[in-house]
Amino acid sequence: MRKFLKCATICSLFLLGNIVTEGKVVTDLTGKKIEMADKVEKVAVVPIPWASLSFAVDGSDTKIIGMHPSAKKAYEISILKDIAPNMKKANSTFVDNNFNMNYEELAILKPDLVIVWDYQEEAQEKLNKINIPAVAIKYDTLENVQNGIKLLGEIFDKEEKANELIKYHKSTNEYLMSKEPELKNIERKKVLYIRDSQLTVATGSSVNNIMIDMAGGENAAKEIKVGSWSKVTMEQVMTWNPDIIILSNFDKIQPNDIYNNKISGQDWSNIEAVKNKKVYKAPIGIYRWDAPCAETPLMIKWIAKTTAPEIFKEYDIKKDIKDFYEKFFNYKLTDEQLKTILNTNLNPTLDI
Repeated sequence: MRKFLKCATICSLFLLGNIVTEGKVVTDLTGKKIEMADKVEKVAVVPIPWASLSFAVDGSDTKIIGMHPSAKKAYEISILKDIAPNMKKANSTFVDNNFNMNYEELAILKPDLVIVWDYQEEAQEKLNKINIPAVAIKYDTLENVQNGIKLLGEIFDKEEKANELIKYHKSTNEYLMSKEPELKNIERKKVLYIRDSQLTVATGSSVNNIMIDMAGGENAAKEIKVGSWSKVTMEQVMTWNPDIIILSNFDKIQPNDIYNNKISGQDWSNIEAVKNKKVYKAPIGIYRWDAPCAETPLMIKWIAKTTAPEIFKEYDIKKDIKDFYEKFFNYKLTDEQLKTILNTNLNPTLDI
């Protein structure tokens, strides 16, 4: 009896706050047509980077009422907390680290919409049955990131803003393609992208691999094709002997941890990137640049300046970042904020 009442309570909470009287229909990235309220005011976001992407497209810091706990951690160490202070109020306990949702807690939030991963079909069906629209996204490619931005524009009635952001993404791709003839004349640097101190690296199947290739580098771990991230051994790293190492913001690992062999069981002293002081902490803007996000074009160009500075010497990344923030977030970065985004203090040997 108690179990029945609990279920009835959850369902009534959803149904009372989420009856769609007038609405619109959008097609999500799995091809499903989803009906939702004409004006979406409250959104819960399951995929980690998409809370920041939603803000980038919509521009409001009050509509994101729920975000993944990892997204909340990124928020707390990023400039997004300065640009969008109200996102601090977003619930980050309705979903766990494995993307499983607590439907009772979600019911209390009464979202107009939930954004889920493309593989969460069962969750999407459960939400639809209790009258909560759920759109699915995927971003296995940079094209799907752009498709997701377009979808967000339709959801928030910000098609023009979404199209401008997509245009920026595409113009970056065109700029990088224009450099391909010059890149053919140089020996590509081997880049190892490390997620954490346990030696989890970006594989040949990752979006990071695409970024490195577009930027004129070569992913040292490109031979690994299973999954986007894979745990490897120190022996494997020594075999690859990368020229450049990039450390993600999913972990607190820093260049000095590598330079000074602070990680138990790992000896980096003979690695080329270490000997030449080319271990860098990735930037973090409104979100970690490690993963596909609104600032992915900036990330690719940052890698380009890191791996092939002689080819991209005319590109001014600092000006580009400031212009980007002013255009898309209506926010003027200070020089100190720019240094924070670029992790300048952690990357003293990187001249960009």
